[in-house]
Amino acid sequence: MLHETTETQNSLVDTRAGTSTGEPTAIEHSLLKEPLIKNEPLDHSPQPQAVWQGFDQIPLSPVETRYYTQVLIETSLISLGLISILSVFLIFVATIPLQIAAILLPALLLIGSVVTYLRYLNAKAIGYAVCSHELVMQTGLIWVKRISLPYTRLQHISLSQGPLERKFYLRTLKCFSAGSGSAEIELPGLESKTAEKLRQHLLTMAAIAIKTSQTTEESPLTLNEAGQ
Repeated sequence: MLHETTETQNSLVDTRAGTSTGEPTAIEHSLLKEPLIKNEPLDHSPQPQAVWQGFDQIPLSPVETRYYTQVLIETSLISLGLISILSVFLIFVATIPLQIAAILLPALLLIGSVVTYLRYLNAKAIGYAVCSHELVMQTGLIWVKRISLPYTRLQHISLSQGPLERKFYLRTLKCFSAGSGSAEIELPGLESKTAEKLRQHLLTMAAIAIKTSQTTEESPLTLNEAGQ
């Protein structure tokens, strides 16, 4: 359509150059009678709820199962370290009676076990979906949060890998959107090769989406200029 409009505009310029009377030519008459842009009315009729696309209907993929083991080990080490430091402080620095310490230490171990198990369940609740126009991620065990990042807003992607992640050959994918200083999506538990492949795919999709969006925005301007 853009190519045909450009050829029509060039023909109009050539015809104007060959006439000296200043009267409208036959091509100009046709352009005035048939505008290049036809303003078709938008359909404002409400759609029934049955045809709505539910956000929770998108199937999600889980992260690598090795990530669950990583979370267990990581949380257990942190909990044991904090409990050990607190136990030494209570017994040797605060000098609390041993009877009270015998109650507090098992309670601390129980709290650490509960926190570790909750983090394990939270890791299993992570899911993501690579759609044609957006990247979707779901997190949360009690308060479920689902984030959708359109490719047109995707600006930067980074991969990170901690010591335990390196041990389990895992990486964390971080997606940054335009105008945001922090990562809008932080997806852990990806296998190293999968994470790199997904990064390249998202960058390609973002470039295509941005180019398509710019072309769509420039097309009406080109048609308006051709009709003037």
